[in-house]
Amino acid sequence: MDNIRVIKTGINVSKIMKQLEQYSEDWEAQKKIEGTKTLLDLPVGVLQLIVGGVEKAEDFVGDSEINIKTPAYDKHTEVVRFLKRNFHEHCRCGFISIEKEAEVGQHIDEGTYYLTKDRYHLSIQGTYDYTVGGETYRVEPGTLFWFNNKLPHGTKNVGGCTRITFVFDVPHHKSNP
Repeated sequence: MDNIRVIKTGINVSKIMKQLEQYSEDWEAQKKIEGTKTLLDLPVGVLQLIVGGVEKAEDFVGDSEINIKTPAYDKHTEVVRFLKRNFHEHCRCGFISIEKEAEVGQHIDEGTYYLTKDRYHLSIQGTYDYTVGGETYRVEPGTLFWFNNKLPHGTKNVGGCTRITFVFDVPHHKSNP
């Protein structure tokens, strides 16, 4: 596959999941932070750790390099530890959930912000099909993968529970997996 690259499977995500349960009030909390805006306008649940910001309300967050840590960032130490162990630096990141049998239609992440970033998923809970540029991969919990978010991509929850994945951006770097 050219548009989806599985980096590792079988990652123990139980401590990350435990913190999600412990701090369940953090879901959708980014909506309360003044001056922030997310790119997600989809039927999903969101728990942002670092969110894109804009200088003016009319600015497009996809063209902004402003990144703002949410209060949740300091509470979700297990996933932050994972990021710091595996990548030189990280940018916007957060958890996304979709209910069983739900889908997120094909879309492209647009804006100049994405031109210098690599996009990854770390699957936390549930099984889902992920399609990028016509290639589909069935993702199980504990899977880390890169995908080309400059191509049409979308997902379908095919598991029997809510799907939770951690989506994160890192600056292009020759050592990125």
